[in-house]
Amino acid sequence: MSAPDFWSRHVFVLFSSDALYRGVHGEMVARLRKEGFPPVAARPLHADPELIDDLYADLIAGQWQTWRYRLVDAVLALGPAMALICRYEGNADNAHEALARRKGYQHPERAEPGTLRRDFGAVNSIVGLMHSSDGPVESEREAAVFGLTAADAAADPEAAAAAIDYLCEITTPHAPERRDFDQVLASLRTRVVASLWEYLPGAVQQDVRARFPERSGLGRVGAGSDLASLLTGHAPDALLALLRCDFEPDAADAMRMSVADKALRTTGVVLDDWERVVLESSLHFPPLRASRQVTP
Repeated sequence: MSAPDFWSRHVFVLFSSDALYRGVHGEMVARLRKEGFPPVAARPLHADPELIDDLYADLIAGQWQTWRYRLVDAVLALGPAMALICRYEGNADNAHEALARRKGYQHPERAEPGTLRRDFGAVNSIVGLMHSSDGPVESEREAAVFGLTAADAAADPEAAAAAIDYLCEITTPHAPERRDFDQVLASLRTRVVASLWEYLPGAVQQDVRARFPERSGLGRVGAGSDLASLLTGHAPDALLALLRCDFEPDAADAMRMSVADKALRTTGVVLDDWERVVLESSLHFPPLRASRQVTP
């Protein structure tokens, strides 16, 4: 099969580091097979900044701003990514367009239920689980950037499936990260409240318990303002501003991560890698929030 013919039926896919960090890449492979896009080649790798510069060269030259580099690099620092070549088994559609529809819109809060990004919990367009190429030319070029060519595609589908499933298994963390955006925010606020607890009057403790009987409630939309109101007069203003912040783009002018870190240092609370990536990227790109979704 000639290269143009091959890449008209095959699509380059990159599972970004957050997919592997969260341990959902094996399930995503199974879903790709179900959707008619079985992977026929896969390669785990540490996607360093130079590789990403090559992958996004056109966007970097024309649209990207420097802060986006930092966010992408922070995601990659979570651990390995995985490059794949997926074969399209459909007949009617353009392979790349078909996979783009199944992948879902780049901003997860606008992605349709049933798409990969929505169903597997992409946080935002930076912490977005996966990339797929836009067309045959892009697939060939981008696959080569990550060390894959048409020659790497396995001829035996069963052998390819077994090898890729094993690869997914051994690259899954022993304790995968499962927190979504709201859970990350709840975790941060919970630890801050715990650090203040012994200094709060009994009546304030009781009010906090009554308003947030379960700590998951601390991550819901609007919870930060309620919590800060309860703690006004019992915590520094900088810490109240942190608790009030929902870490969405409309808060970006008022809250920077350096400001958040300074406020947190007064409590002894330190953000872990996942919390930092999720919160900092969501200050620039709208996050998918479970507490904002309306159940029909």
